[in-house]
Amino acid sequence: MSTYSREFKLEVATQANTKGSRLLSKQFNVSSRQIRYWCLVFRLHGEHAFLHKRKPYTKEARLEMIRSMKREGWSLTYTSAFFDLSSPGMLSEWFSAYNSGKLTHSKPTRVNMSKSAKAKNSKEMNEKELREELEYLRAENAVLKKWNALAQEKQTTKKQK
Repeated sequence: MSTYSREFKLEVATQANTKGSRLLSKQFNVSSRQIRYWCLVFRLHGEHAFLHKRKPYTKEARLEMIRSMKREGWSLTYTSAFFDLSSPGMLSEWFSAYNSGKLTHSKPTRVNMSKSAKAKNSKEMNEKELREELEYLRAENAVLKKWNALAQEKQTTKKQK
């Protein structure tokens, strides 16, 4: 159960448009990180935010959230906000379970970094190896894009100050 009421979250998220998360953090005794998360949820869902309609989350729903996150290259925080989860911690736990194979019947395949360093010629690889490398490169590309976007956002924020 959530510690804060829906009305409280909506009020704080609304006030965050005019006041900073640090100021609100001191005012309401809530972490600024939590306030920024509420703001993101509110930006994505508006007045329909913080409803958490799908509780309890089925295994299929959890898997779909993780697949969406991987497919779109979203962060844990953004994915949690997109699906209106009460906190990113829930998705983080599910993602850990997914990576360890506990959320699915089969363990997800992983490409060892040392293997990619000794990259084979694509003509020497079988279809499974090619698919694994493609999956790894897509994930790596998504991480690099996100990292670049965050760096640019940070630079923009510094320039605005």
